[in-house]
Amino acid sequence: MEDLAFQLFAATDLSAVLTKFLNILSVVLGLGLVIFFHELGHFAVAKWCDVHVERFSIGIGPILWSRQKGETEYALSALPFGGYVKMLGQDDMDPNQMTSSEIAENPRSYSAKTVPQRMAIISAGVIMNVITGFMFFATCYWFGVFEPAPVVGSVITGFPAWQADIRPGDRILSVNGESIRSFSDLQEAVILSAGDVTLAGTHTDGTSFNHILTPLQSSSVRSVGIRPGAIAQIADQIEKPELISDAGMALEKASTDFLPGDKILSIQPKLREGESARVPADKGAAGPAKPLQFSLLRYMTSRYADRELVYTVERSEKTGDVEKTGSTTTVEITVPPSEIRSIGLWMAMGPILAVQKDSVAEKAGIKVRDIIVSVDDQEPGKTIDPLQLPVYFGDRGGKPVKVVVKRTTPNGDEQVELELIPEVDAPGWLDSPDFKASPLSIPSLGLGYQVQPRIAKILEGSEADKLGVFKPDMKITRIDLIHSDPTSDAPDALGDAKTPKELDLATLDAKEPGTLEQINWAWAFAEIQRVPNRQIRIYFDDGKNNGSEVLKTHEVATGWYRWFRGFNGSIWQDDRELQKGKTFGEAMSLGVRRTRKTANSIYMTLRSLLRGSVSLDSMSGPVGIAKIGYMVAERGLIDLMMFLGYLSINLAILNFLPIPILDGGHMVFLFWEGITRRKPSSRVIGWAHGFGLLFIISLFLFVMYVDLSSLLGGGD
Repeated sequence: MEDLAFQLFAATDLSAVLTKFLNILSVVLGLGLVIFFHELGHFAVAKWCDVHVERFSIGIGPILWSRQKGETEYALSALPFGGYVKMLGQDDMDPNQMTSSEIAENPRSYSAKTVPQRMAIISAGVIMNVITGFMFFATCYWFGVFEPAPVVGSVITGFPAWQADIRPGDRILSVNGESIRSFSDLQEAVILSAGDVTLAGTHTDGTSFNHILTPLQSSSVRSVGIRPGAIAQIADQIEKPELISDAGMALEKASTDFLPGDKILSIQPKLREGESARVPADKGAAGPAKPLQFSLLRYMTSRYADRELVYTVERSEKTGDVEKTGSTTTVEITVPPSEIRSIGLWMAMGPILAVQKDSVAEKAGIKVRDIIVSVDDQEPGKTIDPLQLPVYFGDRGGKPVKVVVKRTTPNGDEQVELELIPEVDAPGWLDSPDFKASPLSIPSLGLGYQVQPRIAKILEGSEADKLGVFKPDMKITRIDLIHSDPTSDAPDALGDAKTPKELDLATLDAKEPGTLEQINWAWAFAEIQRVPNRQIRIYFDDGKNNGSEVLKTHEVATGWYRWFRGFNGSIWQDDRELQKGKTFGEAMSLGVRRTRKTANSIYMTLRSLLRGSVSLDSMSGPVGIAKIGYMVAERGLIDLMMFLGYLSINLAILNFLPIPILDGGHMVFLFWEGITRRKPSSRVIGWAHGFGLLFIISLFLFVMYVDLSSLLGGGD
């Protein structure tokens, strides 16, 4: 038994245990510090106003430890979910004290003080939290904070930024004339704007731009369609490295595995004889061995979709499981291409939904609502798959292509023949449709179009053809992507293999971006390509009958290749830049900026919760906050201090909401008293405090339920 105990002790990683203990301790102390400063504000101003403070407690509930010093008892209580300062004449558990004439006769009672004095006491906790939050932020910026770079990661087709030809890799320098330092600055400026916004910045080639955009209402917030950037570096903290690759993708056939922490420094295609690679310059962060911008990785996998790609990777060397500081090696990893999965059905061509400013399409005279009826005498839906048009035009960059469009005019429909010369090096399917209604872009032309969920052609000899149920003009109403082995534990790009992925093609969710109202089959097609191991149940409506059939065979579209290699989308590190105050004054200025931004973001979240556009399940309670705090503490002291700063501002705002029992509720009563010159009745105060207490207890139980559900369900 002693030998077994010794072996268990020897097998224990003491440094890991100590690190976890210190992280937990730092979170506990940090949260206690936030509560302490809040209560210290109340305590200090109460003393300054000569109020008798009976107890100063960190924590609530049963008292674990206390010490009397002077007239005040200082205590630590059992539940670390808050704290309180108990003053003579002010007790949330006994609201009658506030209206007691006997207590009010004591000149040192809270209720005997003037309205301005009581307002100062009540607001002092909130003010102290704002000050401490600001100090946390300013201290962090003095040492340096990494924030998301104001670099465009991707642009949503059809949205204002896309129409203005803002591209992945572009850097945004200012919004409405105000300079920005991080991507969150850009998001905040757009969300809080009213009317048009002016975005200025530089393209990846160094040229500048200045565009006036009208944001769209997307998922309850204003958006111009710009998403943050990432770098081609795999995150260090990945619990299951085998999940770096999605199931069934080409990456599973790589010459060697990618590992957590790998930096992709370059990508080169296997060239054909006499061919030279055209690789655009990467405008990423400076450094001797910098990872690529993720937007460049996407470009290369789209541009050379049909080639083997050689990834040059910088990898940290390890001795066992311990990483050698500063020691790296370079690895070349070859990944083959993979052909597109075919379902044996071509869908009908839809209208053009968006045209970029100054694009090839706009200069040629193509208009929104035009329908492409032929491309080099090939008819989309009959002799060429409409989904292949982006690749067709991309492969013909710099060469003339004859295009005929159908256009509706006041005099009826007419056909217009145009000659277009697509841009060079603008590969097809560079961006997948983001939503059900997102247009499919042709980057080399600068237009986005719809493919209707209506069958135009059944490919002869395909599984769909052999089933004998699909007919031209039949509508596809829904698709379920079902794993061929529902007992499998291997997740894929759509998550849990046991759960079918349902793609609704019959109705458009009202919460989808509303200006591009037509459902696009390209969205469903893109989802199908991400899960080659799943069977496809297709639901259809021929106008008389509804039905469904399952496609079990994995068929390929010969000669047409996927525009991605199968990296799991969640593995990449954000593109972050160091924000550091060069002087004490600059650090303080950055602290003020972050305080303001945090308050704005909390306000936006509360507004979205009240409007119902954000689920209540997104809220966190004490367990959730502690869990987030621990995760942040693992990343270092600066990240923990930033979290505590956010928590301080959060506490300040939430505590000042006009809810009885909270400081904001007390302020409402004080404003009433100041205006009417009389205190609220004991009955009103009693009912209000009862309601407030019930609300707080209900909210506490709800967020605890959310926390525990997330914890037991393994949520992130």
